[in-house]
Amino acid sequence: MKITESLNLITVGYSKRALESGTREWKRMKQYSEVIGELHVIVFTSKSENFPEYQRIGNLFLHATNNRTRLGMLFAAYRLGRSIINSQESKYWVVSGQDPFETSLVSRAIAKQGNSVSHVQVHGDVFNPLSYKTSLFQRLRAIYGRYVVSHTKSIRVVSNRIKISLQSLGVSPDTITVLPIQTDLEPFVSIVKTRTYKGSALPSFLYVGRFSSEKNVSLLIKAFKIASKGFPEARLTLLGSGYLKKKLQNQVSDLNLETRVIFQDWTDSVANVMQAHDVLCLSSDHEGWAMVILEAAAAGMPIVTTDVGCAGEVVVDGENGRVVSVGVLDDYVEALKQYLHKPEMVKVHGTASFELAKTHSVSRPEYLRILMESYTNSNKNPDILTGND
Repeated sequence: MKITESLNLITVGYSKRALESGTREWKRMKQYSEVIGELHVIVFTSKSENFPEYQRIGNLFLHATNNRTRLGMLFAAYRLGRSIINSQESKYWVVSGQDPFETSLVSRAIAKQGNSVSHVQVHGDVFNPLSYKTSLFQRLRAIYGRYVVSHTKSIRVVSNRIKISLQSLGVSPDTITVLPIQTDLEPFVSIVKTRTYKGSALPSFLYVGRFSSEKNVSLLIKAFKIASKGFPEARLTLLGSGYLKKKLQNQVSDLNLETRVIFQDWTDSVANVMQAHDVLCLSSDHEGWAMVILEAAAAGMPIVTTDVGCAGEVVVDGENGRVVSVGVLDDYVEALKQYLHKPEMVKVHGTASFELAKTHSVSRPEYLRILMESYTNSNKNPDILTGND
């Protein structure tokens, strides 16, 4: 059922999995396209990745930049967006950048064409000093990002934490809609029906995500090494991919953990991996919402996380997991030790996780309604959605 046929949307971003048929991102884009006029997804890709330049599925249009350089990707994305709008000038367009940086640089330029407006998404805590003080380039990006969020009338963020961060920069709350990325939780919920808690048996730990600097997986590995001293059968699985994988593998080797820390290649069957593990671990320096936490909670897993993303909302310290200070190794070690020394807490906290996850589930029609309203800033009550289907 169409929510609004008058809304036509162009998004500019990095989500390459949206170009791959059958992935979760691809399915989500297809779902969005079914409730509006047209959805064009422009993705920054390099020529060597060999993505199809153009795909159409109903009124979902997928575009890959396929350029040799990063600068070339920006120009290619701009040309694509400008061509889309100029070929259909009578239509109303919202042009959305996936972040307030390079994608917004392009989306704001595209939105100067025809009958169109600019929109920005903020998926991470991008104005946290930990995320931009690493280099002069990152500082310059942050300066431009502040300009973008202060000059955009429609912003969608994925957590209250990010909303508060933007407000601290002087952004009006009336421009901000808080809406976590929604996913189909049924594959994770179904795990609870068959999950058998091990009681006094040693729990296994799991990380799911990218191997990138902001995830600080190195801290998790160090903490596991210390916490599991005296528990030689303890295991940690790292499920993901990313540019730091080799460095992390070397760290595991240096710490003599090769038989206890297992690297597993990325799979879209995350629910199946969670079913085989007991405690979800996240050690990030900063996050937006951290969808994996909600998925793990729905799967009945306790969660050990730094104080980022949806910590405090989906993870409550001492109730369904542990929330520890960002970057503090000793705190993370103590959190892991709790489950190693008292494995019976896995069931207690896992059951509480499932109950908390249910309060963050929204119906598909309601989610899509708020999502599409966020693009036109017509939502008059932009608060986080909670409640049952």
